[in-house]
Amino acid sequence: MKAKELFEKLKKELDKFSIYDIMKIKCYIEKDAKYLPNKYKNHYVESMMKYLIETFNEIKRKKSKEIKDEEIDEEKLNEMLKRIESFKKYNTEDEETFINLSKILCPYLTFIAKKPLHPIYLTFPGNVKIVKKGNIYYCPVKNKQLNEYSLCEFCVAKSIDELKNKL
Repeated sequence: MKAKELFEKLKKELDKFSIYDIMKIKCYIEKDAKYLPNKYKNHYVESMMKYLIETFNEIKRKKSKEIKDEEIDEEKLNEMLKRIESFKKYNTEDEETFINLSKILCPYLTFIAKKPLHPIYLTFPGNVKIVKKGNIYYCPVKNKQLNEYSLCEFCVAKSIDELKNKL
């Protein structure tokens, strides 16, 4: 599959989302963040919602002709979509809405925009952030989160260890 074809499919799916869906997603993110340390919880929810809305609007505004039409690794895309689907744990409408939007935004960020799945302005526990050097992103938590419960293996960000090794 080519990037433009994927983009058109994602954009068409995004048209199904309303402001009410965004509100459901915020409820889901708040519920999912309940175990984060208090000093990170609000920042996490607000940062993720901001990034979600920025990415949502970016897709809405972008035209297909702006997409570099390269080949998409469909096996990796399908793995990502299956992983997202496997995250169901609450079986609520909010969760279903979040998962459906994630199946649009995550492939867009990874395969088309080539941006990390978390925003660079998000502060992770430990007071660390994603670093951007040139066009390369480095994540301080990637190596700690490479497991079947995360999407880190699909994220374009490299481990911060790779940047430290270059210095």
